[in-house]
Amino acid sequence: MPLPEQNHLRQFLLLIFVLLIPCFALWSFLSASLATPAIGLTHLVLENWFPDIVNLVYQQGADAVLLTRFDEVGGQLVPTVAVDAGIGFQTNTRVVSYSIPFYAALHFATDKKNYLANFIWGMLILYPFIILGLVSTFLKDLMVNLGPTFLEQPGVLVPAPDVIGIMYQLSVLIVPTLLPMLIWAWQNREAPLLQNLFRKAGGPGDQSASP
Repeated sequence: MPLPEQNHLRQFLLLIFVLLIPCFALWSFLSASLATPAIGLTHLVLENWFPDIVNLVYQQGADAVLLTRFDEVGGQLVPTVAVDAGIGFQTNTRVVSYSIPFYAALHFATDKKNYLANFIWGMLILYPFIILGLVSTFLKDLMVNLGPTFLEQPGVLVPAPDVIGIMYQLSVLIVPTLLPMLIWAWQNREAPLLQNLFRKAGGPGDQSASP
C-alpha cells in the first residue's frame, strides 16, 4: 500500500516497519533462489582470480560453499586428488543479502508512479554489492585458514590482509544497511517527502526562497 503524499514522516516510518515483516519473511522464503545468480558469479570471479586455490563455489540451500584445491594431511596443506573434494568454507548468503528486503520495504512504502521498473533498477544496483560481499567473505576465509599459501601466491594480485578485513567488515555491516537507503534516496529525490526533509534541513531541496 503506497503512502499518500499528504501523510507525514511518522506515518511513512510506520509503514516501513509494517512492510519490513512481510518483506523479510518473503526474502527468507526465497533466499535460496535469490542467492543463485550471486553464487554463480562469485564462482566465476574466484575461480578465475585464484585458479590454483579455488576449486569450486557451489550452492547449498541459501548457503554458498567454497572448495579449495587442498586437503590437510598431518597439519600440512597438500593438493587434493579428487575433483569435488578439498578444504571447504561455508557462508550464509543472507548475511550480505538482507539489503534486499530492507530496500523493498523502503521502496514500496514510498508513493510513486512506477513501482516495478524502479524496483528492478534498484535490485540491479544491489546485486553487484551482494556478489562483492560473498567474494570478500571468502577472501577472509581463505586468508584466515590458508595463510601464506593464499596470501603469497606467485604471479597473482592478492589484496593485503588489512584490505581484505576492511572489505569484509564493510560488506557485512555497512553496505547492506546503507546502500538500500542511498538507492532509495536517489530514486525518490524528487518525491515530496524528501523535498520536505531537505527543506527543513536547509539542504539541496530548500525552497524557502521560492514565492
